[in-house]
Formats: sequence, structure tokens, C-alpha cells
Amino acid sequence: MTDDDTIREDSDGVLDFVGQVSDQLRSRRGFMGDAAKVGVGTAALGAVGSGVAAANDGNGDSSGGDDVSDIDVLNYALTLEHLEAAYYNDFLDNYSENDVERSEVANYFDRETLQYSVYQQIQDVRDHEEAHVDALSKTIKDLGGTPVKPANYEFPYSSITEFIAVADRLEAVGVSAYAGAAPLISNPDIIPPALSIHSVEANHQTYFQLLNLQRPAPNAFNPARTMDEVLPIAKQFIVSEEDAPDMASATFDDQHSDGSSVTVASAALPDGGFVAIHDSSLLDGNVAGSVIGVSDAYDAGTAMDIEIPLYAEVPGGDYDQSSLQGDQTLIAMPHKDTNGNGTYDFITSGGEADGAYTQDGEAVVDDASITVE
Repeated sequence: MTDDDTIREDSDGVLDFVGQVSDQLRSRRGFMGDAAKVGVGTAALGAVGSGVAAANDGNGDSSGGDDVSDIDVLNYALTLEHLEAAYYNDFLDNYSENDVERSEVANYFDRETLQYSVYQQIQDVRDHEEAHVDALSKTIKDLGGTPVKPANYEFPYSSITEFIAVADRLEAVGVSAYAGAAPLISNPDIIPPALSIHSVEANHQTYFQLLNLQRPAPNAFNPARTMDEVLPIAKQFIVSEEDAPDMASATFDDQHSDGSSVTVASAALPDGGFVAIHDSSLLDGNVAGSVIGVSDAYDAGTAMDIEIPLYAEVPGGDYDQSSLQGDQTLIAMPHKDTNGNGTYDFITSGGEADGAYTQDGEAVVDDASITVE
């Protein structure tokens, strides 16, 4: 699964517009540089816009003053575990065992032993996340650091089905975040327990993928997300003084489609706008002409599970097909509503209006492999 927030390095022509692919395994110095750039001080996500104290400046096993310490990495993981534990506790506080057993989700199972164990399985996942919080907090203290505290959270679901869909996404992010952070650990004694947590998170992801009617293991290799990729996704759940996210982002996962639409898992739109789907001709410089789908207009904030029709309802779009004709890589790109009229005018204006969100001078994008079936 290739899930980078930038377009591939072997592209040309429009690279100045869409940016270069970032390395999956950042150096320790690079990781700290990213943290400072987005304002988290050390590596703790919860410090961003949430009032949570950043990680203690304990030395851990860091080899240099500019490097991120093991304490920083562990606090980064702890922030995600706090988030996950809070998510499942929020659900269990609002839905009863009877609610879950009677839900459409539980009824996916024909076997009663599976149907009537969904609630208990969610409890188990919650217990696992709380155990991870305890273990990480203890390890940070043993290393002389201060564990980050949980933030205030707000979760975007209003039904059991929506809860499962978000859990599927949240666990996938957690698994990829552990994979991205593991190479930054110096102390070899920390690696085995970190891998143990990582494998349990993968078990959680598989279960929620099944409940979300997704194939549980479609890929031979999964992505390792960097902190820059995880940060915008996690921040959407953290309540800050401002409702709108600080940075734009898109999460576009590999998926199966009938060719008429695709789903973007999430998009952060600080000033509102749209999510456009571009085909691979974007890589050859066909910026406006590569748009084959666009979402409805969104207010400032973060949108989840955005279903976008292809080759239809795109202002200015002119297509000789009505669906994807075969497997291919598509690119999701958040666009601004620069003229504020609620209509996507990027194509009709020749790219002058409703341009892409950018970060560090590069368009914010994510690509996904689409399998047409």
C-alpha cells in the first residue's frame, strides 16, 4: 500500500506544483526538525492546539542535542494511545451492549457467538489501549521523562456504523504510526515491547476492517506514516480553541471500486473548500485536465469518508467515459474555495480560482491504488 502525502519521485513536469515524495523512514534529526516545524516542541502530538504539555526534555538515549530522544518517541506513541483509549471509552459510555447486539454491524455475523461478542470485543480493545497507556507511561517515567496527559477530544460519529468506520481508520493510522516511529528508537530494550503493541494494534485494525466490510489484509506491505502524515489526522479529534485545522491534509487509502466513485478517508480543510480527484496525467503537467472528480463544498474543518463521483458533476469537466476503465493510481487533492461561491471553479478558470492547498510551497496530496471490480 503506497500512502504518501506527496506524489511519487519518478514523476516530472508538474513536480514544482505537486511536490516530491518524502522518505518513509526519516532520520532522527529530521524527525525532530519536523516536530519543531509544526510547533509541537518535542514529538508529542497532544501539545498541538490542545493545551497538553509537551514531552519532558529528558535525555533518554538520544545521541545528540538536536536528535529526538526515546522519551520523545514514546510520548508520541502515548499521545496516540490516549486518543484511542478515549475513543473507545466515549463509545462505551454512549452505547449499551443491547444497542450493539441489535445493530446492523453485529448482524453482519450469522453465527451468534460472533454477533453477541461484538460489544465485549470493543471492551477488550478499550482495555488494550488503556494497558498500552499504562505501559508507555511507566516506561517514560523509568527513563526519567514525564508522560504526556490526555487531551480533550471530540469524535465525528453519530451511529454504531459510523463508529466502526472511524475505528477502522483510527487503528490503521495507529499501526502505520508505530511502523514509522520504530526506526527512531535508540534503546534496543524498548523495541520488543513496542513491536508487541504494534502487533496488537494490527489485530484491532483487522477486526474493525471486517466489521466495516473491508478486506482485512489486502496488501503484502503496509505504509509507515511519518509524524507529518499522522499529525493532521490525529489533530482532527483534538478539541482546540479554534475549530478549523491548522494544516490541510488528505488521507486516500488503496481501495476497490466499481469505477464510478472513490472514497477519501479524511480531508482537513482549514478554510473550507473541496477535495478533487486527479488521474495520473497530473504527473505529466496536466493540472486542470487531470481532474476527474470533485466533492461537494465543505466549510472549514475536517471531513470524513468523502464519497466522490468520477467523471460526473465536475464543473468544466468534459469526459468521454463515465467510469474508470481499469486499475490505476488516483490522487486526492484538497482545493480552496478562493472566490467563496461554493462552486468548484478550478477547471473553468484554467486553474486561476480554487487552487490547491499547499504546504511549504507544495500541493497537499495523497495517492491511492484503485482496483476496479
